[in-house]
Amino acid sequence: MDELLFAVSGLAFNVTDEEVERGKRQLKTTLFGSLDSTTAIAEDIGRQLLVYGRRIPISELLLRLDAIDTSEVKRVARQHLLGKDIAVTALGPLDRMPALADLRRRTSTRRL
Repeated sequence: MDELLFAVSGLAFNVTDEEVERGKRQLKTTLFGSLDSTTAIAEDIGRQLLVYGRRIPISELLLRLDAIDTSEVKRVARQHLLGKDIAVTALGPLDRMPALADLRRRTSTRRL
């Protein structure tokens, strides 16, 4: 849990150009690699209609993904992840489970 919260906080401060480029490549692979059947394509069209109200052409999607840079990742992470409420689910003995308030504080703490 500490590593996950550390990584979330790190997106706002320590993400590198290399990590952003790797993430963009992985996202493209996932998005386009899953469109291998008519069912998957229909699901993708439906998802785009729900989210955007229209189907996004592949060329536009690629332009949008390519426009993402390190500063944009940091900006979005600061806006949506730092100091925000979190949800936690646990199973098993909880005597060593930190309090939710302590976990939330970890998303706003920068560890160097």
